[in-house]
Amino acid sequence: MGEVLEFVGQAALVMALTAWIVRRDLRRLSGEQLDRAWNDATFWSAIVMFSPLCVPIHFARTRRSLAGLALGLGWMLAVVAVSVAVSAAVSALVP
Repeated sequence: MGEVLEFVGQAALVMALTAWIVRRDLRRLSGEQLDRAWNDATFWSAIVMFSPLCVPIHFARTRRSLAGLALGLGWMLAVVAVSVAVSAAVSALVP
């Protein structure tokens, strides 16, 4: 039962972090970049189905540059690193 709770908690954490990063970026985009962003339905579909993998796609899609892709890859790695760190901490605390 503990493994199931750990999995669900980790999935929720990854989805929440991913949504926060993309929403944070959406607030900073110019009008033209915002036009290239996902609508709400597509945003939530991408978050739920692909979680951290949608971050580089969002940044590359809105910026249309390799620098945007690199920025997205950096944020994706940050989400994965936080997820791994939290999972390791929970595993160390719960026998």
